[in-house]
Amino acid sequence: MAITYKPFVLPSDMSVPAAPQANAEEDYIQSVLDPEKRGYDDSAPIELHLQKELSNPHSRAKKQARWQAAFARRRELLAQYVRDELRDLKGRTRREARAEAVWKWRERLAADRREEKKAWWVHRGGEVALLRRRARRARKEGKQDKRLHDLVLKEAPNQVIPVDGRA
Repeated sequence: MAITYKPFVLPSDMSVPAAPQANAEEDYIQSVLDPEKRGYDDSAPIELHLQKELSNPHSRAKKQARWQAAFARRRELLAQYVRDELRDLKGRTRREARAEAVWKWRERLAADRREEKKAWWVHRGGEVALLRRRARRARKEGKQDKRLHDLVLKEAPNQVIPVDGRA
């Protein structure tokens, strides 16, 4: 029921680094394992390590920043395609060259999207599931073929024994 958190105090001298040294994590682990041999300073600012973990990657600002960066990349890619097409017109008008550049750009975006969706599918286990499903189906068909191959019909009046390969 006691408050155990004490916020750290930033050093007044700016030449002293506020962040803990690189081996501070190892010092902390050793101090937990062997409290007698304490080489860890518990007044060091741990928040500097937790800042990235505690910042939500799904926040609106981060989503917006990712979207804006992707939008800028797409626009730059379009500009690059247009520049490449306008550099060598090959007897086309500027309008036709620009239209072809836009078409190539859209095809590239669609191809990138397909690759991204396939990567997600593989990452989520889709490829493994597909291979498992194919193996299961092949086993099932193999069993059915074996059952049909090993099938022996009983002698009965309605059975006809083929002669010369004809029934």
